Amino acid sequence: MINSRYIGVAGPARRVNGDAVRATLQSLVDSGTHTRIGLVPQPGTVSWGIAQSIGDDAVREVGPAATSAQLEAAIADVRRRAGERLPLEVTICGEYLFIDTAHGLSDGKLFVDLVEALHLDDSDGASVWSLEPESRHVIPRALLRWFALHPLRLRDAWRAVKAMQALNQQSLEGIGRPESSETVPWSPSPAVVIRQSTAASEAAVSAWRKKNAPSAGAATVALWLVRCAMDRVGLESTPAVTIAINCRRYLDAKTTVNGNFAVGLNVAISGTRPIEPQARVLNAVYTSGLPLAVLGIVSASVRIKSAADPTAADRVLREPKVKLMYSDLGRPPSWDRVPWAEGEGGQFAGLLDPSAPDAITVMCGVVGKERTYSVSFHDNVFERAKIEEAMNLIVTDPILLLESLTGDLVEQQDRV
Repeated sequence: MINSRYIGVAGPARRVNGDAVRATLQSLVDSGTHTRIGLVPQPGTVSWGIAQSIGDDAVREVGPAATSAQLEAAIADVRRRAGERLPLEVTICGEYLFIDTAHGLSDGKLFVDLVEALHLDDSDGASVWSLEPESRHVIPRALLRWFALHPLRLRDAWRAVKAMQALNQQSLEGIGRPESSETVPWSPSPAVVIRQSTAASEAAVSAWRKKNAPSAGAATVALWLVRCAMDRVGLESTPAVTIAINCRRYLDAKTTVNGNFAVGLNVAISGTRPIEPQARVLNAVYTSGLPLAVLGIVSASVRIKSAADPTAADRVLREPKVKLMYSDLGRPPSWDRVPWAEGEGGQFAGLLDPSAPDAITVMCGVVGKERTYSVSFHDNVFERAKIEEAMNLIVTDPILLLESLTGDLVEQQDRV
């Protein structure tokens, strides 16, 4: 996980000065290890050392991006840059901030917190998050609070597991011929496609959701749209989606975690089946606390096993299926203070390292009333044009896509 990275992107907003960014980062290092800015991985261990300064290359500046294509290319260039990397680096691209982070350092919370701090700390003083110490022994305390004090939640978690298994079984019934095992040589070629849904489109999707899929939240509908659109353009996927779940939802208001506190669950969400029953399964997963239990198991296993990174892949299936991961960071309340450019167009985007050559990671984030879809992939495995086509289906007229999908499902049921 130390070698895996994500680049969070936010803008357009008020331009920041490189020297001011360096000063803010250094102040965060000086604030203490709870900010995680000064942490440095120790090879072969799960421990981190402490740096006293941010490093000469922690802040870089590149030319501004005038178009969406230029912004995507600038992000990819940052990720593809050769040479060693610091655990955290910031690139200023005109009115955009790229925050390039080793995933072992923290999850998306660090990106969100830093965007606020880099825009405001030099004028408004230190951010609240940098002044509050982290809580200790969070996972065992959270498990005790969530399950030991409410034993029936263990039953609910088990029922959620069974419901997930039922969804998986339904997906397996629709699988046809076995895929070819033939592989070809491969080397990393990370890329990103970014598309944005307007405030009007989001309002229309919200109205459709409340009428047709009341159990589904906005993030679930966005995931379903991604699955449906990829199916439409011929991007065949494996049945399971790895959904990244922020387990801070299971903590009380007084508990603070700045490091990684998210877990991925494999759930067979399909774009060829109605959304409502699938949304009910996801709701059961979330409300039961199952993700917290899985996080506890994962955390314990990491402490027991060696910290050695897996062997890097150098081959990929000749006919790969998409292994989809979905991460929805929602609308960060702290970003209401960020000096965004006037009008619509604020982007909450990112390039997240796919977990495998044939993996695609979709991240969603909301600024104001607009949703940004960021699709990270290797462009020597999947065609960029296909991914652009799928995302265009979602943001151009999502209601047309939703209604056509609903009609297709009704026709399928009638034929049965």
